[in-house]
Amino acid sequence: MKKFLRIAAAAVCLLAAAYFLLPLTMGVLHIGMVYPAAIFLLCAAALLFPAAVRRLFAGKLRRAAIAATAVLSAAVVCVLAVCVLIGTAADDPPAEGEEVTVVVLGCQVSGDRPSVMLQARIDAAYEYLAAHPNAVCIATGGKGTGENISEAACIRQELVAMGIDAGRIYMEDRSVNTAQNMAFSAGIIEEKGLSTTVAVVSDNFHQLRASIFAARVGLDARAVGCSSHWMLGGGYWTREVLALGAAFIRGY
Repeated sequence: MKKFLRIAAAAVCLLAAAYFLLPLTMGVLHIGMVYPAAIFLLCAAALLFPAAVRRLFAGKLRRAAIAATAVLSAAVVCVLAVCVLIGTAADDPPAEGEEVTVVVLGCQVSGDRPSVMLQARIDAAYEYLAAHPNAVCIATGGKGTGENISEAACIRQELVAMGIDAGRIYMEDRSVNTAQNMAFSAGIIEEKGLSTTVAVVSDNFHQLRASIFAARVGLDARAVGCSSHWMLGGGYWTREVLALGAAFIRGY
């Protein structure tokens, strides 16, 4: 029975590793896919080859093995704790009737068309703007490699095509990261006299970092989150943990 449970647990770990690597089939590769897959593969190996693990912990490398296990365990706990914080930040929508400036965070554009992730953000922005006809919107994001138009321009063209009045949409098309998204949007908000309470439209995993950057430029963030594509979400959540750590270290 113990052997069966061990093999079953190893199979679950292998499936989890495969899940984190699935975005490779979409041409996507980033650190948020790699390190969880590596952890699950290590766990699977330990479950499938317990004798080798016992030898490792009994041999000359015993102290190193124990230390590595402790560090890995602590890292996993930290990742899970940060994911809870990310989820909490994503569950903070604007109050009904609250005056907000909608800020749509850009991401990859394929030529002049939105990527899967950007389309989800555009759809979420449309739903909010359609339900709140007095709200205005700032479309954010500059033009990156492989993009024929800026991310802001792509967001604007899609929202207009869906029926949102172009006069309700401001464009911030210089930013290259989330910190700049919020900083440059804050400049537009000040210039136009818009509400400093912002409804950030982005993937749920992105809301915590966006709210931190918003606060640093004097904005009070609310979340209008959208779910990520099922193949992409897991890796982006775990990558976001590292992005938050990097932002903290750099003092952003």
